[in-house]
Amino acid sequence: MPESGTTAPCPECAAPSRTTGQSFCDSCGAFLRWDTGTTSAPASPSPSPAGAGRGGSAEDSRASDAAESAEAATAPLPVVPPESGRADGDAPSGGDTAAGAAPPSEAARALLVPVPAAAEAPEPGERPGTVLPGRPEAARPRVRTPQPSAAAQQGPPCPACGTANAPHRVFCRSCAAPLDTRREEPGQGPYAGQRPPLRRERRRWIVRAVAVSAVVLVAVGGLIGGPPAARAVQDHFAKRVAIRPTSWSASHSAEGHGPEAAFDNYSNTWWGTGYAGDSNGQHLQADFAQPVDLLALLITPGTSKRPGQAADQARPQELELIVTDSAGRSRTVYKTLNDGGVQRLDVRGRNTVSVRIVLRSAYGTGTDRQVAVAETEFFGRSRN
Repeated sequence: MPESGTTAPCPECAAPSRTTGQSFCDSCGAFLRWDTGTTSAPASPSPSPAGAGRGGSAEDSRASDAAESAEAATAPLPVVPPESGRADGDAPSGGDTAAGAAPPSEAARALLVPVPAAAEAPEPGERPGTVLPGRPEAARPRVRTPQPSAAAQQGPPCPACGTANAPHRVFCRSCAAPLDTRREEPGQGPYAGQRPPLRRERRRWIVRAVAVSAVVLVAVGGLIGGPPAARAVQDHFAKRVAIRPTSWSASHSAEGHGPEAAFDNYSNTWWGTGYAGDSNGQHLQADFAQPVDLLALLITPGTSKRPGQAADQARPQELELIVTDSAGRSRTVYKTLNDGGVQRLDVRGRNTVSVRIVLRSAYGTGTDRQVAVAETEFFGRSRN
C-alpha cells in the first residue's frame, strides 16, 4: 500500500490514489489530474500536539496530502531553455541529449495545455448522514369560480326520475334513462328447412273456426240423420264388452261338430255343415235371452285359428248377417271374409235378440271337404 504522503482521495469514490504517475482512479476509473512528471518531496509530518489522539494525527495527514496534491496539480510545467551553439533546423547530437536535454516524454508533456485541478473531494468525516425522505405536500385545493346556472329545460319528463328534458334528447340528462320506452322487437326469420310459425292471432282464429265448424256439423248431422246418426256416434265411442248367447242352432251339422262348438270359446273345436262343397244357404244362429246393443263380432273361419290346421276343411267367404231386434224387425248385412285368421265384422243393432249367419260361398271347397267355423264371439255396448 502506498504511503499516505504520496496519495490523494479520488473525488468520485474517495479511494486513495497516487499523486504522481496516475491519471485515472484504480477503483472507479474516474479522471484524477494531468501528470506533470515532477515529484515533490514528501512533507515532513508535523508534530502532533501533546495529548492528541490517534484519530487527530490521521486527519492532519490527510489534509496535508490533499494540499500537496492540489499544489502539484496547479504547478506550472517547466520551461525548456534553448540550446546554445545550435542553429535552427540542426538535429541535436546524441551527446547533448544524454548530457542535459529532457527526454522525449518530458518534452511532449511540456506541450500539453494545463487543466485546472478538480474540486477537492470532501473529507470522509464530512459526508452527509442518512436522511429520511420528505413527506409529500398535499395539493392545495383549487377554488372554482361560481358558474352561472343553466336555464331550466322545458320538455317531456323522464319516466324514471321525472326530470324535464329537451325534446331532442334520447337519454335523460339526470339519470341517463332512455326517454323513448318503445322498443321494436328484432325480426326473427325461420331457419333453413323450417316452416315459419303462424301468428298467434291467426292460430287463434283457426282454432275458433274449427270449433265452430265442428259444432255446426254435429248440429246439421243431428237434424239430417236424426237419432240414427246420434246413435252411430255413441256406438263409436262406447265401451265394448263380450256378449255370450244363451242358445244356438244350425240348419245342419256334421256328426261330432254341432253348433255349440262355434260358441264354446275354444279355437280347436269347430262347427261343420255336414255337406261337401260351398254349402250355400246353410246357416248358424245365436239367440240372446235379453235384448243387447250389438256392436261387432269376431269370427274364426276353418277348423282352427292356426294357419296349418285351418286349411283342413273349407272356409266361409261370403256371408249374410241377419240381425233381428226385440220388435221382430230384421236387418241384413253382407260381409266378405279373408281366407284364414280371426276377423272382425262391425255389425250394429239396438235391442238385438238373435243373429243368423248364412253361408253363400267358401274357400278351398272339395268333394270331401265341408265348410267349417271354429269360433264366433259377439261384442256389445256396456251398460255401465
